[in-house]
Amino acid sequence: MTEGPVFHVEITANSLADLRAFTDEMQPDDLGCRPVVRRRGAEFVVNAYLPEEQLNAARGSRAAGGVSLEVVENVTETGRERQQEVGEGNRFATRGDNVPRGLGRKE
Repeated sequence: MTEGPVFHVEITANSLADLRAFTDEMQPDDLGCRPVVRRRGAEFVVNAYLPEEQLNAARGSRAAGGVSLEVVENVTETGRERQQEVGEGNRFATRGDNVPRGLGRKE
């Protein structure tokens, strides 16, 4: 597992060949199990999740001239913020006998 932050990045290219050349050279850790390239106007876009060190390396790669990298969010920081929203303890313990049971009834 990576020590530094992980970023959600949109990789954009004018052609599929440029996008393929970049991903072949960089071999990003996480394009998902089945990366989906989508069209945005005349460009091709794919989402990736890159550790900070790989993002910095990607910006300096030979194939980077054919693509643009846009950081969408720092998912490490977003995850930490969302973890603060999660309550502690058993939320059903304070309800006493009012704990949901059974399959329920649709009305």
